[in-house]
Amino acid sequence: MKVPYYQKADAAAPSYMGDRNGVIYEWLGHTMYTASNLYAEYENTFAEKHYLKAMAGWNYETSAYKANSIQRNGLLLEDAESVDLATGESITPGASASRWKTAGMFFRLNYGFQDRYLVEINGRYDGSSRFPVDQQWGFFPSISAGWRLSEEPFWNVSEDIFSDIKLRGSYGSLGNGNISPYQFLELLSISTSGRLLDGVRNMRTGAPEPIPDGLTWERATTTDVGLDFGMVQGKLRFSGDYYIRKTTDMYVFGPTLPNIFGAPSPKGNYADMTTKGFEATLTWQDQFALAGKPFNYQIRGSLFDYVSTIDKFNNPTKRFTEHYDGQVIGELWGFETDGLFQEDPDPSEYINTIFNASADAVWRAGDLKIRNRDGSADNMITKGEQTVANPGDMTIIGNTEPRYQYSFTLGADWNGIFFSAFFQGVGQQDWYPGRETAFWGQYNRGYNQMPAWHLGNYWTPENPDAYLPRYAQYNGTLGYSNHVPNDRYLQRVSYLRMKNLQVGYNLPNKWVSKIGMRNARVYFSGENLASWSPLYKRAKNFMDVSSAIGDSDSDLNSSYNQGAGNSYPLLKTVSFGLSFTY
Repeated sequence: MKVPYYQKADAAAPSYMGDRNGVIYEWLGHTMYTASNLYAEYENTFAEKHYLKAMAGWNYETSAYKANSIQRNGLLLEDAESVDLATGESITPGASASRWKTAGMFFRLNYGFQDRYLVEINGRYDGSSRFPVDQQWGFFPSISAGWRLSEEPFWNVSEDIFSDIKLRGSYGSLGNGNISPYQFLELLSISTSGRLLDGVRNMRTGAPEPIPDGLTWERATTTDVGLDFGMVQGKLRFSGDYYIRKTTDMYVFGPTLPNIFGAPSPKGNYADMTTKGFEATLTWQDQFALAGKPFNYQIRGSLFDYVSTIDKFNNPTKRFTEHYDGQVIGELWGFETDGLFQEDPDPSEYINTIFNASADAVWRAGDLKIRNRDGSADNMITKGEQTVANPGDMTIIGNTEPRYQYSFTLGADWNGIFFSAFFQGVGQQDWYPGRETAFWGQYNRGYNQMPAWHLGNYWTPENPDAYLPRYAQYNGTLGYSNHVPNDRYLQRVSYLRMKNLQVGYNLPNKWVSKIGMRNARVYFSGENLASWSPLYKRAKNFMDVSSAIGDSDSDLNSSYNQGAGNSYPLLKTVSFGLSFTY
């Protein structure tokens, strides 16, 4: 029996004391965290054919947080460090506390027969105080199996073709209970009234916010099939997987409540989602003689992709400003365009009340023309009801999720010289510049800075084929006011980036051994040395917009999922070094 660790933390959080506008305020927080794991293992081989390994255990975690605060006004001294050094009679105390516990049992069973058939069974039975008593526990099993065909007696394929081959499959579920405590309870906050009643500041409380009708574990169930093989005496190796993951009882906001209700919708287990994806890795490794010395090299590439679709969400009207049943995560709704007006449009033939192209609300030559997709006879551009059934002239114009993410590594060494390079990229991703991004420059507000790439790239009678419309501030078709994406200025932000490059030389052992060294090398290393993207053809100042787009969890109920593209740029680093080992 093994007890890997028992950890007990008893540390007080830093206290805070200070003067806040003539009020002295003191706060002290304290957290107690305890974690323990206990497990036992058994491993044996029988008759040189059967391999068995078993493990079972138990774990327990608990955390308790407590904080107290006090404030008083009327300081006697400017740098007072105690509430006693204040004359104000009003003393406002405060306190907060929270506690949670988790416990669980787990097991694992591995079986192998002649290194040919491999089976693994796992299970967890977990409970959490974050959920109601009747929904605290969940069982999460999994099973995986592998079949090494190359170990079968009937396998007689030459190693020059297949050196080994293995089929894999798995099915199992995991639970997620990482939510704040007490979300299923009606919580009352108690505070001191700001008004005097009979010369006393009385305590008061407010109505609790609504709670979900149930709360339990979020469950992710994954089915996976995989293939591994080696070819050409193991020089070429491949590993690939295809999986389907169904996430049920997702912890999200419930149905949108009317504004008159006066409280936000509670979070609960209200959504389901399906993700389908694949991963693949291919490696080639070999050597040949160069000038009588072995030249070793390796090429490794990987590719993965996934698509997530909402199966259930509390959005019966399917408003596309929120998630809805059947939605592909990351899809971007917007307008299609018909280029730029080359003449002033007839006000009766083009009616756009959604936004204006300039401050005076008059459409002119050089303005962006929105396509009338629904063919309405009144020639009016509309957003309809912003639902899937009635989108007006809007449609899906792109997707902000990264697709076909890939990387490849090149490596070689010869006669003490070594080289390696790592590249990483995204094959497809869309980004629409957000309302306040610097991408729009003075099209948003006249006092903004003008991006250099705007110069000579906007419409004039002498430049009718320009990418940007006529120069006018407060342009609602781009970055101002009632901002809605359009396909003309949807940016393709796929990229390829050289993440790392290293070149060096290992000094011969016969040299370094004379001065007592085991090895020595000199090298050059570079990080983020180069990037390529369609976006850089216009706006090179936006180096990495993917982190600014947002994710489906944090932007669950936000509209359009646009990003500002103002994330901190990746730093380019170049270094030279010497390494010695004695």
